[in-house]
Order: sequence, then C-alpha cells, then structure tokens
Amino acid sequence: MIVIIDTNIFYSALAAPLGEISKILTESKNIQFLVPDYLLEEIEEHLPDLAKITKKTQRQIKKNFYSILEKFVILASENITKENLLKAEKITKNIDVDDIPFIAFHLQYKHKIWSLDKKLISGLTEKGYGYFFISTDEIRNYLYKRKK
Repeated sequence: MIVIIDTNIFYSALAAPLGEISKILTESKNIQFLVPDYLLEEIEEHLPDLAKITKKTQRQIKKNFYSILEKFVILASENITKENLLKAEKITKNIDVDDIPFIAFHLQYKHKIWSLDKKLISGLTEKGYGYFFISTDEIRNYLYKRKK
C-alpha cells in the first residue's frame, strides 16, 4: 500500500512520539509513505507550537522529524502537472488552500491521503471527493491483516 501523508499526521506523531500515529509511521514496513516537499515548510512553521506542546526544544523536534522522514519518499512539487494543480486549487477552494499540494499529488498519483484534518475531509466529502482519503482505522486494519 502507498499512502500520501498530510502534515497533521506528522504533527500528531511529533506531539505524541509514543502515540499510535508515531508508532504506525516508524514501525510500518508494508506501507510506503509519500510526503510532498511542502510538508518540510509546514513542519518548520509549526516548530514553536510543537515545542510548547512537547516541552522539547525545536532542535529535538527537528531531529525526531527527520529521523521519521528518512524512511519516506519526498515528492517534488515541480512534478505536479499544471492541470492537477489547477484542479486541486478548484477542489480545495473555500476549504483550505494549504492542502492544495496534498490534493494535487493525489490527483497525480492516485494514492489515498492519510489526514486527520476534519475540515478538509468533510469539506471534500461534501463535494464528492471523500474517496481521496484513508482513515487511521483503515491503516490500522491493513496493518493488522498484513501481520497474519
């Protein structure tokens, strides 16, 4: 299985390094995770918030982030076709423009997006695009089935 990861998945993993999301990201061997290069900017932007939540230094958080990230494939934004970028802009209009890269990569590669962003998921579901996403439960079920 191949999954595109939204920034909030990383945010959750960094905020709770011993939590389920972090465990899935670090221990899953049968899921290939893809992340847009835009994720690097977003995590950098949220470092002060993460430092407050975790009571760790920004440097410690960055170290943890990059140790998780080294297992993943980073997708270059320049590989998104103009057509998919424009379609992603149209789809995310009035929801959250910060999610354009994730939607564009879904359109480009057809892999589901793992996100905890309720506003994005419900907004796109209302527009008929709920099938773009995979839930944590679905990831968990996939991992459980694969271990048998």
